[in-house]
Amino acid sequence: MAAPDPARPFLPAALEVQETPPSPLGRALLWLLLALFATAIAWACLGRVDIVVTATGRVVPTGQVKQVQAPELGTVAALLVGEGDVVAAGQALLRLDPAYVEADRVQLREQLNDIAVQATWRGALEQWLADGAPRLAPDKLPPRFAAVDQVKADTLYRQHRLEISASLEVLARELAANRAERATLQAERDGVRSTLQVLAQRVAAYKTLVDQRYGARVQYLEMLQQQTELEKRLPVLRSRQAALAESAAAISARIQADLGDIRKGNLLTLAQLDSERSRLQQDANKVARRQQQLQVNAPVAGTVQELAVHTVGAVVSPAQELMKIVPAGVGVEVEALLHNRDVGFVNEGQRAVVKVDTFNFTQYGLLAARVLDISNDAVEDPSLGWVFRIRLLLDKDWLAVEGKQVRLSPGMAVTAEVRTGQRR
Repeated sequence: MAAPDPARPFLPAALEVQETPPSPLGRALLWLLLALFATAIAWACLGRVDIVVTATGRVVPTGQVKQVQAPELGTVAALLVGEGDVVAAGQALLRLDPAYVEADRVQLREQLNDIAVQATWRGALEQWLADGAPRLAPDKLPPRFAAVDQVKADTLYRQHRLEISASLEVLARELAANRAERATLQAERDGVRSTLQVLAQRVAAYKTLVDQRYGARVQYLEMLQQQTELEKRLPVLRSRQAALAESAAAISARIQADLGDIRKGNLLTLAQLDSERSRLQQDANKVARRQQQLQVNAPVAGTVQELAVHTVGAVVSPAQELMKIVPAGVGVEVEALLHNRDVGFVNEGQRAVVKVDTFNFTQYGLLAARVLDISNDAVEDPSLGWVFRIRLLLDKDWLAVEGKQVRLSPGMAVTAEVRTGQRR
């Protein structure tokens, strides 16, 4: 490099500029700009950029947060946990007042007992009717119930037997009177026959005497008239006997029909009682199940969050969310909402990066993840409209913050960027 001319500063201005060599800094800047421009053109021609789809969501446990709901309408009798408590699987969380369920249980027990009493005495009544309603059958049932119920069953059984016997007794008396009248008629017929036999002999004897002119014709005619009248009386007696026989058959048929109707009604009632007993037994099983559900237990081991009930005596409704249990000892994953317009470009297995809103990603970095699952149906979000749920599996569940590993907690808000492809 030539040494600067010491006389240059004393030259005229035009000659000084002419003699001064170009600045190397300007030349270097020019070459730098040219290099940057060439690099930009090369990158535009050869470089590729990622295409990403953004989805907002939150961190959730791998096993999902478990909702604890009220089994039925009731009043809180005991609250056994508080916000943030760690609970074991099956541990009691709260108890509901058993008053309503106990009232239903007592009512069903009384109804079932009443049906058992009715079925018992009606079953005994059916056996008595099947035997023909004998008068000398025992009017008490075998001991089975408590004293009060046993007396009730015996009384109802005896009362219905008396009512049935009374109604049948009327027909039985009619039948007995019919038989007595038929017996009287039979005796009268037998007497008429005997009288006719004797009278026929007398008429024959008188006829012989009259023919021989030894007897009075008037007496003969009187005896002949008596014979004729008695002979006419026999058909009348036979007709009356036949009518009474038909009446007796009708009375017997009526007795059997009444017995059949009574048995039919009793059997129908027994069938209804059996059906009602089955229905009430199912209701009793439901009440027993409700009694078991009065104590709400933890479905899994974990931590109590979002406790909705804080006061003993609070009223809860069926399926009301009482609290949430965050499962213990499980990892976390990301659940995000993907816009409807983007779901066609996202597939399971695609890579993604997750930004945790709690920690500035420019300072603490990003989390690598992979798309694990995409829902088959859209759900409506109040702010985003129709969206699809996606789950992302994190490569790690912690970030380095101030030199420490800070694990992600369920509920942290995140933004997931799914890499769907590249473009120039």
